[in-house]
Amino acid sequence: MDEYRQRLDQLETAWAELDRADSRQQEFWADDLGDLLESGYLIQADAERVVGWLVQRAVSDVDYAVRESALHAVSEAGIPYELPYAALEPLAVNIDTFEPLLLEYVLFSLSATHDKRARRSVEPFLDHPDVAVRAEARLAMTELRDDGDKPA
Repeated sequence: MDEYRQRLDQLETAWAELDRADSRQQEFWADDLGDLLESGYLIQADAERVVGWLVQRAVSDVDYAVRESALHAVSEAGIPYELPYAALEPLAVNIDTFEPLLLEYVLFSLSATHDKRARRSVEPFLDHPDVAVRAEARLAMTELRDDGDKPA
């Protein structure tokens, strides 16, 4: 078995055990996945699977630190990979459930798709009370605009 396949098998085993791990271990695991995604080591399809796992953790976990680590990892993935909107759509659907710092990760990640379908989720945050969220929403809208649109 080649090294890449062994690494994927380790990821799948660890992910299966993740539900039984405590929050601190889950947080570390999400950080490690973020490092792996940031490296660009995975092929696109495997990166999308890992992002799917992380997105599910980000929208379903009750522990803030786990959600933050998962969202940070997802945002790291948007740099070396072109993630499809469908992989991040649960973030858009649940966008109103995130705290301001987490919203910054979500807005960045949605903008990295360059898919204008994300605009309807991002646009309401242009008027958010938190200045950092507003700034990230403006940047996101710039990334999501049609070629003919003027900057927000």
